[in-house]
Amino acid sequence: MTLTIGIDVGGANTKIAALNVHRGRAVSLSTGIRYLPLWKKLSDLPSTLKILSLEVVQKWRKPDMIALTMTGELSDIFRSKDEGVDTICHTVLEVFRDIDIRVLDCSGRLLSVDDALEDPYRVAASNWYASGWFASQFFDLCILVDVGSTTTSIVPVAMGEVKAEGFTDLEKLQLYELVYTGVLRTNLAAIASRVSLKDRWINVSSEYFAQTGDVYLLLGFISIEDYTCDTPDGRGLSKEEAASRIARTVCADIKTLDMEDIISIARYFYRKQLEAIASSLKRKAKRMKECYGVEDIPCIATGLGEDFLAAEAAVKAGLKPVVRLSSLTRRDVAIMTPAVGLAFLAASYLEGRRIYWDPEL
Repeated sequence: MTLTIGIDVGGANTKIAALNVHRGRAVSLSTGIRYLPLWKKLSDLPSTLKILSLEVVQKWRKPDMIALTMTGELSDIFRSKDEGVDTICHTVLEVFRDIDIRVLDCSGRLLSVDDALEDPYRVAASNWYASGWFASQFFDLCILVDVGSTTTSIVPVAMGEVKAEGFTDLEKLQLYELVYTGVLRTNLAAIASRVSLKDRWINVSSEYFAQTGDVYLLLGFISIEDYTCDTPDGRGLSKEEAASRIARTVCADIKTLDMEDIISIARYFYRKQLEAIASSLKRKAKRMKECYGVEDIPCIATGLGEDFLAAEAAVKAGLKPVVRLSSLTRRDVAIMTPAVGLAFLAASYLEGRRIYWDPEL
């Protein structure tokens, strides 16, 4: 029995997946996630990793490999990305002593920690590769769109391989493979500078009054349990409290705007965020059609926003067919695709052959 663990340390969430493989077949998969804002609670990363690892491997035994990826190095608690990579890598080494630890780079290689630290910018923000690699077992040609709590990754797959053109966050932003917008943590002022209400345009305050989690909580797209991050005002997660935060984006409140007005504003922000994701998807699909001479590009939608953002944006961009990863696997796999993909990648590395998703998992 081979046991591999995939760890994805983000700036706001830490995710983990444990995979057991027996005779080349995936036989069990467990996942876990914790909200951990590194910019406020970096010192809690070791205990969070320990707790999550014990959750996903309940009868603890030494894993054959732990594979690490990250986006948390971008957190502004670090002065630079290389400092972030170094800190996260050494934290994982300290927590999981005497275990083979590998770090994913943006070309899909599993490097030793020493090799990763020699070129930290090659392993920074490489989690998209694990997601694309995992998607490639379902479609030889497709675009994976992963809408998470904070960002949206767009990963092209062709000939069964990840074919990204950008390898750093900067490059991916330039090449429409990264849209810095997500389900929970995006400031609404970053989505639209004005909103339409009752046939009039209203400018939006640039204050951090509300975020996308408030929009999707109010519209019913996410549950209170899905809203895992802090609220902008530190208050609760009722629909009334979410509406109050949204009202403030136009310098109003729940006494000067009625609920119908606030819901209308929320729907406008939703449409604009959907358009932003669809725009990048459309550009990437056009590029793939030109490169590979095909008419249609399938899309695999995944992430916390799999259904109402990723899949809807893909339809809007003209991709077809659009398949939800949760329908091929499980809901938790869609929410933690990079960690799961990394666990499968590590198992494939150890087994010397590709390990595929098993429908019985």
